[in-house]
Amino acid sequence: MTRTLIKGGQILSMDDEIGRLTGDVLVEEDRIVQVAPSIEAEGAKVIEAAGAIVMPGFVNAHMHTWQGAIRAIGADWPSGGYFRWVHAGISPHYTPEDTHIGTLVGALAQIEAGTTTLFDWCHNNATPAHTDAAIDALDQAGLRAVFGHGTVKPKPKPGDPHFSTIPHPVGEIDRLRKGRLSQDEALVTLAACILGPDYSGIEVCRHDFRMARDYGLLSSAHIWGLNRLVPDGYLTIAREGLLGPDHNIVHANYIGDDELRVILDHGATITSTPAVELGPHPVEPLVSRVLRMGGRPSIGPDVEVDLTGGMLETIRASLLGARLYNTAHADRLLGEDEVEEREVAVPAARVTAPPVASVEALKWATIDNARALRLDHRIGSLTPGKQADLIVIRRDSLAMMGTIDPAQAVVHFAQNSDIDTVMVAGKLRKADGQVLDVDMAALRRDQAASAERLFAAYPIEV
Repeated sequence: MTRTLIKGGQILSMDDEIGRLTGDVLVEEDRIVQVAPSIEAEGAKVIEAAGAIVMPGFVNAHMHTWQGAIRAIGADWPSGGYFRWVHAGISPHYTPEDTHIGTLVGALAQIEAGTTTLFDWCHNNATPAHTDAAIDALDQAGLRAVFGHGTVKPKPKPGDPHFSTIPHPVGEIDRLRKGRLSQDEALVTLAACILGPDYSGIEVCRHDFRMARDYGLLSSAHIWGLNRLVPDGYLTIAREGLLGPDHNIVHANYIGDDELRVILDHGATITSTPAVELGPHPVEPLVSRVLRMGGRPSIGPDVEVDLTGGMLETIRASLLGARLYNTAHADRLLGEDEVEEREVAVPAARVTAPPVASVEALKWATIDNARALRLDHRIGSLTPGKQADLIVIRRDSLAMMGTIDPAQAVVHFAQNSDIDTVMVAGKLRKADGQVLDVDMAALRRDQAASAERLFAAYPIEV
């Protein structure tokens, strides 16, 4: 039996009963077996974590990992540019090999940044070969992943049907569910990334929701709430009994409170990507709105054509957005007679209540994201019996030196280079600050060749 003892760290367990402590974590094979102030484990491999922070690995609840080979082209695009130049432009030129290398680069970067579980929302899989190439890359990277089987969204050629009218391909879901992604306890599992009520009509919605449920899969849909093909969106889906905890909604910035309440009351989860949404969308990301309604949000980075997929940056953008909009909401509710008297010459805002706590953002990125993926029984906290997905964050760099509160240190100070150790299902994937089992020279060569071919086929000026 393989045994590993992570010793002497400041533990952020994300388990309400265990809480925070300075102590040890014992891993046997692929599972956490004990978390305590001191553990004796003769013969175990020891990872010294004195002064470091030990916590669950980050769970990335939404990313299009295939874009790992075409990064940093879209951060300055207007709304709609992404669909024009990526989905209708460069995406149709992807070969299965391009999908593989992009996904591999993106997945390995997730490990480097402390992510142990990734929801790979794959919608650049025009053929089964593209799909298999993406899954191969996730397997090769060695992180835990939910592979979300999506569908491509090219601009239709004359005489071809619009993608919004095409039901999700049951044959592909059946092939994967009965084949390589048949096991729900495996490292890579399956989800159905469907069009939903913004991108398809009600008949396609009915088909896709029922298909996912028939196969026992989590379904997920991109939703904005603008220019919808099903005008009242999830109100119709809920009335027809198709909405439940087996569905995940992404974005949804423009939906009304009545629809949001129905979604939450039916147990569906909502994933926000504030770092992307706050650019071209002048409305509130749903993190703060979900919090005000008593729900638990989940978060993700979304697209690497715009910004890094690292969860540290996603956590910071999400917390900043939640603080900004919750404070603005509280300020709107204040009357002049409710503003507290202030000390002379001491700057103070009208709202004096504490902001959303930093540790809340860590919960979004761990246990809440795990819940959104229906994996919280397996991951998301350092709870004995769960899978040993954890990270060790050192505090001896100039960026982290002198940090006191561990939650604030991670959320506001840590860099990817401070993430020293990443363990997935008990196996080390990053150690001493280096991602393991990667031929970086070959990876750089393959990525460069893929990008050169793609941009030759569809030039994009930046």
